[in-house]
Amino acid sequence: MKLFHYTSAAHLRGIHQHGLTVGDVITNFERFEGRIAVWLTSSLDPEGHGLAGSLVDKTEFRLTVDVDENDDRFCKWDDWAKENLDLVTQLRIRMANGWGADSWYLWFGWVPTSKIVEVHSTKTGLRTENWGHYYPEVFSDRPVSYEGRHAWHRRTIRDVRRAMGRMAG
Repeated sequence: MKLFHYTSAAHLRGIHQHGLTVGDVITNFERFEGRIAVWLTSSLDPEGHGLAGSLVDKTEFRLTVDVDENDDRFCKWDDWAKENLDLVTQLRIRMANGWGADSWYLWFGWVPTSKIVEVHSTKTGLRTENWGHYYPEVFSDRPVSYEGRHAWHRRTIRDVRRAMGRMAG
């Protein structure tokens, strides 16, 4: 099954090096809890996926990913959310520029680079050749290996908690 993953130029080098290894799936906003999974979508449009508000443009590139839809690590977000999220959390995710939620999928595992079959610029519409070297290493975000995904997730949750604490008081 061909699906898409949107990302920034700053993340291309790390993805090329390690594949798709991380993604934060909020499970409870009030307790700042989440799980690690790679977000995928069937949508050719990068809007409506909650990608705004980052320091980098996470809508800049569309990766076409070939996944096995019969793999136990793969699920439709709507189905997973109904069983794993309370209604308030589901609504908050949709309200945070998540109107494209009906097209979302989750992959609870590693997507190796070999499963990324194409990379397109959403700005030009053109296929990006040599995408792993498109953006200078000095400006690229630190890559996250599959083994390092839990440390990445802990840092992400910690940073969100700190930011929310600063906003609250």
